[in-house]
Amino acid sequence: MKFRLWVLAAVILGGVSCQKAFLGDDMKSTPRDNFQELWKTLDQKYSFFNYKQIDWNKVYTKYSCQINDSMSDTAMFRVFSGMLAELRDGHVNLTTPFDVSHYDKVFTCSAHNYNAKVITNCYLKKDYCTTGPFYHQFIAGNQIGYIRYSSFMNTFSTSDIDYVTTRFKDLKGIIIDLRDNGGGYISSAFTLCSRFADQRRHVYTSYLKNGPGHEDFKSPEAIYMSPDGVTFTKKVCILTNRGSFSATSFFVLAMRNFPHVTVVGDTTGGGLGIPSGAELPNGWCFRFSASKTLSVKGENFEDGIPPDVTVNLKNSDLIKGVDTIIEKAVTIILSGQ
Repeated sequence: MKFRLWVLAAVILGGVSCQKAFLGDDMKSTPRDNFQELWKTLDQKYSFFNYKQIDWNKVYTKYSCQINDSMSDTAMFRVFSGMLAELRDGHVNLTTPFDVSHYDKVFTCSAHNYNAKVITNCYLKKDYCTTGPFYHQFIAGNQIGYIRYSSFMNTFSTSDIDYVTTRFKDLKGIIIDLRDNGGGYISSAFTLCSRFADQRRHVYTSYLKNGPGHEDFKSPEAIYMSPDGVTFTKKVCILTNRGSFSATSFFVLAMRNFPHVTVVGDTTGGGLGIPSGAELPNGWCFRFSASKTLSVKGENFEDGIPPDVTVNLKNSDLIKGVDTIIEKAVTIILSGQ
């Protein structure tokens, strides 16, 4: 992988700062001016209009009539937020001094498929280890290692993850629980992935937006992953749900190329467009997806990566302190599937 892409992704998936120089200091700042700038910037730079079949001109017509130059900042924020929600993208936000817009329908309208209390009491238990951001424990009669990683925003050192893979090196398999991991630094995703790579492989292809047309992208860049550090190449199961978003989806997209890896649970939340940011004339910042990422086979999983094995939590199991998804992963590993 080229270093420049690692740095780009690590910075922008971890947050985007506003820079007035991006748009200039001399622009007008009426509600209509700000609306025009927001709509135009997204029209030229957002990456998923065609994929999501969004008629952006129709969206303009719907919301432009709601703008007037005497409206309050709060009213303007509501209109802008409504327009951004039309993109159906968790990487699209508007940040103001008094509120931040968000799109979380993909997370709130799906089965949760994760119960922290059951994980803590029945799988991690009292004697689990904490190494950096990783909670890890022996499960299934000490035959399998369980790793809980809650956010790629929680960085770790190479020695942290090498300690964990060394601890589990003699086991039959490892379960990596990334449910409700909303993403963070893609550099952390690739460091983690390298510990489970069996050989150098093409893991996905990146397309960066570079022109005003909705399908104006730079030439595709193939992204590769190679083994590094203390690796584990026996059976690995990754647990996902709809709360597995952004950098977590990048991790899953890369890992699914390795023959010893099985993804178990629910479809991820997607979020495979690398976000960029800009600033409106009034100083409000906004973020949007400025790239697209395709699988090795050319598939676009922006709306979510489906698991290899679909499993939902059963309430009847939870009552007994059993996580249905973990138990399916245990069966897969122990049976050699």
